[in-house]
Amino acid sequence: MATTRELGPVIHVSAEAVGQPGQRRFRLRALNDRGESVSLWLEKEQLSALGEAIEGLLKNEGYQYQRLPLDDMEPAPVLPLDSSLEIQVLQLSLGINRSVERIVLIGGDRSDPDESDAMTLSFEFAFRKAYELRRQIAEVVAAGRPSCPLCTAPMDPEGHVCVRSNGHHPH
Repeated sequence: MATTRELGPVIHVSAEAVGQPGQRRFRLRALNDRGESVSLWLEKEQLSALGEAIEGLLKNEGYQYQRLPLDDMEPAPVLPLDSSLEIQVLQLSLGINRSVERIVLIGGDRSDPDESDAMTLSFEFAFRKAYELRRQIAEVVAAGRPSCPLCTAPMDPEGHVCVRSNGHHPH
């Protein structure tokens, strides 16, 4: 039977990349007010698509971000070194809890959530946190390897063999 874990509303959600450009792994980390934390490991394309989906969802809801005064800012929570739960996400979806202006994120580690050993988890976060997460995702994704000016493929520090130059000139 599939396992479902609901974290409920979270007080913190963030995106990060671990490792060197070209060998990075991407994850979302979330923490609720009971101290339970999760790490959702994603592919770079999944993280980027999540950021775009959040942006579209907030736009459709007519959300207008307003910066908090510095004295109203919440202190950054101390995240535990080890998450209560870690999963490699294969399936990701978003929803809206309009009554409290929260985005609901649901992630699963199987393409078929009905598999017997499938794990699904969900949590909610405020529109404000969603807006800030979208900005953070854009920064994390952009901080990778530079793109080749000819073919737009990512370049390693040593360069790469560009298909636009028929592989004859390393860049």
